[in-house]
Amino acid sequence: MGFVGIHDATLEQSGFAEVTRPAGFGPLWKSYASRSGFARGYYHLCAPSDRWSIAIHDFTLEKDALLEFKLPEYLSITWYESISGEELTPYRKLRAKALWGFYSDQGGWRGLVHGGVPVHAIGIEVTPRMSTEYLEAEYEGQFENVRDAFLSVNDMHAFPEMRALLASLYPHPGDEGKSQLFYEGKVLEALGLLVERTRTSHQRSRARLSEEDARRIRSVVAYIDDHAARNLLVSDLARAACMSPTKFKESFRIETGLTLTAYVQRRRASMAESLLRQPDLTIAQVARAVGYTCAGRFSKVFQRETGMLPSEYRSELAHR
Repeated sequence: MGFVGIHDATLEQSGFAEVTRPAGFGPLWKSYASRSGFARGYYHLCAPSDRWSIAIHDFTLEKDALLEFKLPEYLSITWYESISGEELTPYRKLRAKALWGFYSDQGGWRGLVHGGVPVHAIGIEVTPRMSTEYLEAEYEGQFENVRDAFLSVNDMHAFPEMRALLASLYPHPGDEGKSQLFYEGKVLEALGLLVERTRTSHQRSRARLSEEDARRIRSVVAYIDDHAARNLLVSDLARAACMSPTKFKESFRIETGLTLTAYVQRRRASMAESLLRQPDLTIAQVARAVGYTCAGRFSKVFQRETGMLPSEYRSELAHR
């Protein structure tokens, strides 16, 4: 049956059923559409092997949806051209125009995906077995775990080679004859790009936190998630973590991959997305509700985080 087995339960749970493939999608592909009105559009899957697959999201949810899926162990990297939502465990904002790495760890995925905003994404998925065999064949013990390479891709914009590779996988009219060998070659090429990037990245040699320091930072992160609209001071947060301000800022960056300011701005933008769905709230009121006294400053941060001004975001929702 191939790698599609990973997705059978999630597709059924979401009310998707197989439909006729659009032009360009050859016999290696299966296309699915919602039969329940849950979403408009398609989910496409190329899964001719039990070792890898290519998934394309091209749909819009009718309303906000809290999604929770149990998944077997696999790794993926996905380019999100458009999306609005949050992964909840652990929390991270799902941002458009960004690459995301994921490792299921025989667990699952839980998150909130906002309705009315198109989900346009393309990604590759591989089994741990395939990644292990690739590392043994290509690197002969020089690189131990490709999982670290996938997880290091977190909201990245500066990986043009991977973005171009993923874009080349989207079928267009005339591509129906592309073979399994072609697609598998692209999957292996993506693995190579990931490993080489990780091997040469300065993050690879980054200092690790002690378990106690990591636990303290995670506690502060949970507090920030609940109080992001407040005026959060480094001195207060450092005191809560039992650290000096300097150590706290560096430890926070190591644990989250973001500076404190960037993390708070991202959390506030996520809060604002929900509030902008309330038509009785002005943009200035939304800005104040998420912690900004200046609506102009709020608009700049929101645009940087989502790719749209608050007014554009609200307008797009109104036309769907």
